[in-house]
Amino acid sequence: MAVLSLPGFTAETPFEMERPPLVIVAGGRPPAISWLKKFLHGKEIWCADSGIVPCINAGFFPARIIGDGDSSPGDIIELAQKKGVMIDKYPSDKDFTDLQLALFRAGEEGYSSVLVSGCWGGRFDHLWSVVHSAVWARERGTRVLAFADHDEVLFLLSGGEEWKINVTRRKGAVLSLLPLAGDCHGVSISGTRWSLEKISLLQAHPFSVSNRLLETENPRISVSEGILGVYFGWEKKRAFKLPA
Repeated sequence: MAVLSLPGFTAETPFEMERPPLVIVAGGRPPAISWLKKFLHGKEIWCADSGIVPCINAGFFPARIIGDGDSSPGDIIELAQKKGVMIDKYPSDKDFTDLQLALFRAGEEGYSSVLVSGCWGGRFDHLWSVVHSAVWARERGTRVLAFADHDEVLFLLSGGEEWKINVTRRKGAVLSLLPLAGDCHGVSISGTRWSLEKISLLQAHPFSVSNRLLETENPRISVSEGILGVYFGWEKKRAFKLPA
């Protein structure tokens, strides 16, 4: 059993990891600096293009930058080069996104597991590509365990696994189960307001969203077949202003 720790989460997983997960920081919504400092501490870091910016702002230099460099400030790239950061430069006209290139390279370099940050926010098509690139990366030899920042976390469970997830920030938390790369079967969840027992979750029938955590019990999730996304987010109060 391996314990996967993120700021605000501790996940008990059934598998063993030969080495700690590699962290890849992408160029989406920048994670909060305070959260990123906790998340990056003691980990090996790569950046996909402009993911270098929040890393440096948090006081970290990655071991590697991968991408076309079209969204990274030139002075930051020069600073990274002076610090000895390895830079894998690609042309802007390419088939793969910068994050996909980083994930594929991680598999080639023998990293069996990866955590991704700087991936949320922005356009829907970008987010769709990000999440499903995790499925593609598996075919290239590396597994994304989670997409995470200060506001959203998506764990990825594989068929035959059961995870127990401790959430320290419970107030306003919501939990959704999302079948990825096809349908999921044998899905169970306990420790939540609405439990499930060995059901099938179909991509065409997405009903298992916005579950609630119990105050005194940690959620336990299992899936027999498929790749199951376990999403955590936090509700925010919206202010409505009536017209004058």
